Amino acid sequence: MTKQRGRKRKFSECKENMPPKIRIDRTKIVLNEQDWMPAAATEFYNSKHYERLRNELALVDNDIVFFGPFRKLKENSDVNGVELIMLDREQSDLPEMQTFMKCGTGRYSFWRDEPSERNPVVTFLDQHTCPEVTVVGNKVEHAIHHLCMRVSKYQDNTKEIKEAISTILDILGDNAMKDEIARVIRNRKRETIVGIVGPGLLVGELPRGGSRYRVMDDAQNPNIESLLRCLKHVPFPKQQDTVVDIIDSLMGDFTVYNDEGFYGNGLELGHLLFLANHKSVSNQALILLQTAYQLLKRNDFITILKLTLELRDH
Repeated sequence: MTKQRGRKRKFSECKENMPPKIRIDRTKIVLNEQDWMPAAATEFYNSKHYERLRNELALVDNDIVFFGPFRKLKENSDVNGVELIMLDREQSDLPEMQTFMKCGTGRYSFWRDEPSERNPVVTFLDQHTCPEVTVVGNKVEHAIHHLCMRVSKYQDNTKEIKEAISTILDILGDNAMKDEIARVIRNRKRETIVGIVGPGLLVGELPRGGSRYRVMDDAQNPNIESLLRCLKHVPFPKQQDTVVDIIDSLMGDFTVYNDEGFYGNGLELGHLLFLANHKSVSNQALILLQTAYQLLKRNDFITILKLTLELRDH
């Protein structure tokens, strides 16, 4: 009688025999980095134009909300450390992200490549099924300028909105903002590997030279974004399993990449799976990102990752 081979376990099933999850006690967490208040947030909050810009922004987009670090500043609280980085955190905020402003079409965040980053860039995250993260500058004012440009470009606006945008651009200095933003984006592209997600990857170089990111040709590189869109839209579990099987098959490849020192690929795929915010790939995202952060010595991000996953209902 022929002995049947056992079914290969999926990465999504790796935790099936684990005991019930116990929530992390934040009071016992001490991050290596304690200062999570971006200087750009403090500078904008203390600027003479803060209140006027907020009032004009409310006319441009009535869904505008300043929160996270701005709630700490407004309430003059002593929140810091893990409580500050988790303040008003969204379920799909990557550990690199600290969201500070929401609008009708997405949200703006400070993006740190490393926990110790003192001058983070500012990114915009849209509301697509597979969100794209875009660098828009390194100041809160750059985010406001980006928002005004999007509203002007993508929707028909009332006279009131047009006047509010004009007022905001006059306060900021439209041409100066454009020059500053272009310079930040240009420097960012020069310093990072351009990944799928958008903001670029800062992953360093191999000891023998060359980037810690392997550029794959089309034959090696399945369209992971299309796969994740399928995962969100296919109605039947069997179809979802087919997509997850393809993603699981990639996991082995990325383990090999890590062994060869190409840490950036696992970080990139982990970012994409995490942003998809789908229960079928949450465990894969955790495995990939935790491994990447360990290899890149970004241990605070591991803690933030686990705390953020606790915000999800799956």
